[in-house]
Amino acid sequence: MAVKVEEINLAALETQLDRICQGCDLYNSPGCNPSQCLVGFARKVLSFAAQKKLLDIPGASRLLPAQDFKPYYPEQVAGAIAETCRQCRQCRDNHSPDCVVALVRTALESALLQETIDYPGSTFLYLARVKEQHPRLASLLARELQKAGS
Repeated sequence: MAVKVEEINLAALETQLDRICQGCDLYNSPGCNPSQCLVGFARKVLSFAAQKKLLDIPGASRLLPAQDFKPYYPEQVAGAIAETCRQCRQCRDNHSPDCVVALVRTALESALLQETIDYPGSTFLYLARVKEQHPRLASLLARELQKAGS
């Protein structure tokens, strides 16, 4: 059974992305360029999903801004990645890299990890894969997930 856009809390994801933006040195400055920013991309994806009532945006995973070299800090990004894990319906066989939740997660991973992670359909397995690349981020993610009782 396909997940509907109403079943995903897009506002919770947007709130987490807002926190990252507010911690950015370029926030509300002339240097802020959402079209060149990973978080800006994620926000655009959420806006499109809400507007069009779609969870899957074919081809969107190829549009990630590769030129965003701003420093991102695990402490700022962990809450947002944890929220993507909470929102994911662990669809396993029906997983799509163009799902809005996967797009947000991939954008945030791109900010911190050398390689993005194909979501394995399990938060536990996901944390194990993150830990291979970034043990501190995995620890922060685990803490964030425990806070919300996920």
